[in-house]
Amino acid sequence: MGLSPNLYRDVGDFSSLSTDVIIIGGGATGAGIARDCALRGVNCILLERRDIATGATGRNHGLLHSGARYAVNDQESAEECIKENRILRKIARHCVDETEGLFITLPEDSLDYQKPSLKAV
Repeated sequence: MGLSPNLYRDVGDFSSLSTDVIIIGGGATGAGIARDCALRGVNCILLERRDIATGATGRNHGLLHSGARYAVNDQESAEECIKENRILRKIARHCVDETEGLFITLPEDSLDYQKPSLKAV
């Protein structure tokens, strides 16, 4: 993919720029931080080597973890996922779709983990 002419701007000499925050990387995290800064009135610059969301973000499966996968072995991570999901639903509901989900167990998998997982969710 080439550089998007609408997004690319050669800033030339960086010494002439003034900003409160420099964000390196225009993936989901970088773009989210830039949005949050803008909503708070914080002056920021986002630097991205290529087009926005063409790195790891552009290749992910697009799902948010519900926290259920951590419910048995890592309660703290499960609670953090739940809190973050609630925040995202509050500030960007238009970006979140309910897709449900499945826990898959293969015949060779131990049920020792699956039973507590099902009870936890």
